[in-house]
Amino acid sequence: MSSRFTDQAYLREQQYRDDSNLRARIELHRRFSTEEQPWHRWVFERLDFPADAQILEMGCGPAELWFQNLDRIPEGWTLTLADLSPGMVDEARRALGDRAEYRVADIQELPFEHGSFDGVIANHMLYHVADRPRAFREVARVLRPEGRFYCSTNGSDHLKEIKALYVQDKPGSWEFRLEDAGDELREVFHDVELERRPGSLEVTEMEPLVAFVHSLDWGREGFEEEIRARIESHGSFHVTKGGGLFRCKP
Repeated sequence: MSSRFTDQAYLREQQYRDDSNLRARIELHRRFSTEEQPWHRWVFERLDFPADAQILEMGCGPAELWFQNLDRIPEGWTLTLADLSPGMVDEARRALGDRAEYRVADIQELPFEHGSFDGVIANHMLYHVADRPRAFREVARVLRPEGRFYCSTNGSDHLKEIKALYVQDKPGSWEFRLEDAGDELREVFHDVELERRPGSLEVTEMEPLVAFVHSLDWGREGFEEEIRARIESHGSFHVTKGGGLFRCKP
């Protein structure tokens, strides 16, 4: 995996300084996904916590999981949203206001007491973590005995048509894929279950796809014309999706 995408300074100060790069990626999925139900609504329906749960989301970003489900969050849930990037924590606070508490924190060294939470969530962020075994031990430490850890990631074929537009296919080398993430998780968690969610994008406009590629800094020379030609000849740029959600118990 490219060290750049586990480099905390790069993640905090450049890639996720604010939500602009992430928004470009969210917008592509929002506009062109073939699935009827948005990802964050799908994930929320799978969260199984007590009515009065204390919940921590690590790598919360701009709080999309909660903002897209404001109509469904139980009143008894107490939310703590944390991110490595102060800019992302600010975006989350703007989205949810006093509905949550906010912390700047690293999942590899959580600033919380043992057994603080009924649930911990890490939504598409663990491929940015350099020492995942340490992160998993920290998650297990702050979970209560009956707590649950939900984490999502992608399969090896996810966005393969977009990855082909990059220099040396760098994003395709990201680790913590669906195919092998379960083995990593089972080193710390005893009960690990995976639910896959396949899908696709049918992108009919060039600009949102170009913005997606630029959001990761790695587009190879001439990729824009390749997108344009594909849309003109096929009516859309087809993109494979393959995500999934792990449910883990200590």
